[in-house]
Amino acid sequence: MPLTFKKSRCTGCKLCQLSCSAKHEQIFNPEKSRIKVLHEYRSDGLHIASKHCIFCGKCEEVCPEEAISNNGQWMIVDNNKCTGCGVCVENCPMNVIFLDGQEKAVICDLCGGSPQCIKWCPKDVIAYKETAKA
Repeated sequence: MPLTFKKSRCTGCKLCQLSCSAKHEQIFNPEKSRIKVLHEYRSDGLHIASKHCIFCGKCEEVCPEEAISNNGQWMIVDNNKCTGCGVCVENCPMNVIFLDGQEKAVICDLCGGSPQCIKWCPKDVIAYKETAKA
């Protein structure tokens, strides 16, 4: 279930990033978030962009250790298999996978089905992307 991001509603507060890092890293640090909000002030106003996992599966495809999988809803990294080689980081088209302090791959797992970024966003910017049912 990929996320959608409604840029026109976003104020750049980064509560999504703070809640993500708090959930996963037990620290309020937007740099350790699995979702990124980028904002830039230009002469024509505030420009906002997001970087988040689109669940394309490229990381799963290229992982030489088969440490990354998709459970049908989100991506999972098996830390027992991950060697920290960084192949997934290099091949992520959204540039949202990184290696943590233990040299293990970190990727959005939708907080196990209860994404804190959605829960804590005060402007309802982030939502699940609805998919057509067969």
